[in-house]
Amino acid sequence: MRSGPHLEIELDRPELLVRGTFDEATPALLSGRLVVNLSETIRVRSLRLVFTGRVDTSVSQAVNTVRADQDEHREILSHTWTFLSHKHSEQLSGRSVYPFELLVSGDNPETIHTVLGKVRYELHATLERSGLHTNTSAHKEVMVKRGPVAGAPWALALMESIEAVGTWDGQLEYRVTVPTRSLTDNELFHTRFELQPRSKGLTLVAVGVLIKEYTRYYNSRMQPVHKFSRVVARNENYVTQSGACSVDALKPSQCMSLVDATSIHVPLAVPAAYTHIQYDVSTELVEVRHRIKFLIKVRDSRMLVHSVFVAVPVCVQPVSARDEASILPRYEGAGGVVIMRSDTLPPAYGDVDGLGVGEDVDGFPGA
Repeated sequence: MRSGPHLEIELDRPELLVRGTFDEATPALLSGRLVVNLSETIRVRSLRLVFTGRVDTSVSQAVNTVRADQDEHREILSHTWTFLSHKHSEQLSGRSVYPFELLVSGDNPETIHTVLGKVRYELHATLERSGLHTNTSAHKEVMVKRGPVAGAPWALALMESIEAVGTWDGQLEYRVTVPTRSLTDNELFHTRFELQPRSKGLTLVAVGVLIKEYTRYYNSRMQPVHKFSRVVARNENYVTQSGACSVDALKPSQCMSLVDATSIHVPLAVPAAYTHIQYDVSTELVEVRHRIKFLIKVRDSRMLVHSVFVAVPVCVQPVSARDEASILPRYEGAGGVVIMRSDTLPPAYGDVDGLGVGEDVDGFPGA
């Protein structure tokens, strides 16, 4: 138990969730209590709580070709609650509770923690004492997140699953199924690989799944100044004759022979938000998108190894669209399947790296 005067900031909800895009989102309620804990009676000059939002980008620190004036450092939101003012010095003792609440506009950018850009919201409380006594303070970061709004077309689309269908060199037909377009942090999902050989002598060497994150930074004139990508999760497995998966490379004689239709499930965990992955965001200064990438590695009858790559855009968000039964209305089309041919899959955005057979080994070592 803490001794001496101290402040606590208690939130009614651990995070602030706004619903919908910037154009459609309604305000979200930030509410809680500022608690003053005192072991003795003291005289207080003022007690206030400040809620601020800041955006900071530091692209010039990492990219020599970007000037410092292309970075952004500014406050985007500020609100102050004054519970005790200088005009009325008061004596306080024991435990005092001061409720607070604020409707936060839905057109503010959500919390962003990326390598070169951040949007951060924070509550900062200050108890100012009379005389020469040291002031007491406390602070708490408030995570502002964005989720789907009830009935929005883009939210309903995220409830659909995706199947990437293709043929490699006339020798192998494949169907890769993603359970949903929408993923949440800390979620474990399974990807299904369905393989149908169309020639003899094929063996399956390995299958793999990864999530790749693409970040773009802009200046105040909304001109792109830098882009960055990283692999945030990966699971590559070598496949044995019995169909078991192994993280260790196998000898050719140990690999699975593709004689008949084969189905393999590969699990992958989405990492924790902010620490290892950023939710999808689209703001004036920072944009983040994600793709799931799949690897199918086969050996032909001439003992040559070939890698087939498929990429599918997905959305990583704090609330799963398919779990929002109490928010999204029932919709007959929701939960359906969208089949996407491997030669027509759209990129996550812009000119991110291409899609095809053997074109993109990024993220799969040794592929």
